[in-house]
Amino acid sequence: MARRSLIFALSALVVSATAAFAQDAMLIDKHDITPYAARKLIDACFAQAASAGFPIALAVTDSAGYLVSYEATTPEMRHTGVTAQLKAKTAAKFRRSTAELYDRTNKNINRAAEWMGYFPVPGGYPIVVNDEVVGAMGAGSAGLSGGKDEGCVENAIKAVFGEGKSPPPASEQAVLFTRKTMTPKAARTLVDACAAYAGEKKYTALGISVVDPDGTLLSFQGTEGALASALDTAQLKATTAAHWQRPTEELWDRVNNQVNRAPEFIGDFAQPGGFPIWIGKDMVGAIGAGGALGNQDDECAKAAIKAVFPNATVTRP
Repeated sequence: MARRSLIFALSALVVSATAAFAQDAMLIDKHDITPYAARKLIDACFAQAASAGFPIALAVTDSAGYLVSYEATTPEMRHTGVTAQLKAKTAAKFRRSTAELYDRTNKNINRAAEWMGYFPVPGGYPIVVNDEVVGAMGAGSAGLSGGKDEGCVENAIKAVFGEGKSPPPASEQAVLFTRKTMTPKAARTLVDACAAYAGEKKYTALGISVVDPDGTLLSFQGTEGALASALDTAQLKATTAAHWQRPTEELWDRVNNQVNRAPEFIGDFAQPGGFPIWIGKDMVGAIGAGGALGNQDDECAKAAIKAVFPNATVTRP
């Protein structure tokens, strides 16, 4: 009996270790710029602009293109401030300088940035550390810098992050922070798990979407009979859950009870069926399902999370 108990315990340990390894394999470390680093970048460029005597507006975003810090040297730089933000966002989204995108657009090599509503005008640069984009910076000077605004950004990035081929230079505070995010493999596994659950329960016409913590689509699938509305809402639910870092059913209650209608007012989709996926202190992504009857969307998404990430939660720890 003791021997059988020992074998059973060892088998359980192996299964547990295998599951833990599989879960780790579906998560990766993601690095992003800190607010402190963003401010250091702006201060470094401001110092150069003041020395050369030209006005400038500066914007710094995270790796997903969300604004982290912004400032202009004079109030008159309002319009240029808008372009600085657009340049930084474009550089973050396309993972390359806006000068390169500008050249490719004008030579009709690739006009995607232009047609997608981005801003391929020189002055935006991704911030790269060890081949990973951790943020971006954009500058505008309304043509008053003689082209020095681009050099200002490049010099600021080098001052704070070095050449980008090794860890950043030592600083008083951290210039990067690390978080976990799911891999495309994990996203596909979640979609498949939801589709399998829907098939088992005879739920039909679902759209299933999985996004990363920034709301970028990783995997998507429609089941048989899914309408266009189901496919659209699935992605909107996942994106909204990621943006707000809470289940969309909670946002639905808050909007309908007029506790907080912000999701509605800024164009997010506070409809039940979307869930953030928390593992420890990290929100590693989100899943959304749409098109099914009643609470079937919620059931499918929750079942997928439980199957793929047994230790995950859908609310902030």
